[in-house]
Amino acid sequence: VSFSTTKEMLADAFSQFGQVTEATIIMDKGKNRSKGYGYVTFSTEEEAQKALADMNGKLLDGRVIFVDNVRPSRRYNTDAPLARQLPQSPEEN
Repeated sequence: VSFSTTKEMLADAFSQFGQVTEATIIMDKGKNRSKGYGYVTFSTEEEAQKALADMNGKLLDGRVIFVDNVRPSRRYNTDAPLARQLPQSPEEN
């Protein structure tokens, strides 16, 4: 997407295909600007497939966009503890 595209613009462009539950623009924190891509989440798989078919290769905010289906990866073990207590002494390591 264009570096000037906002998450609101992204959500608005994709809302014609269904209920957008989330739209995110990925930011470069060091430069405080868009990295040129984002994610849109729909309420159903069917809505996402319609958007994929219709929006891939279309213009959005002056740039041709490429749309792909991405599934969230399971990067974290949700059953694992978030933190553990630090050892009290070197012998406890």
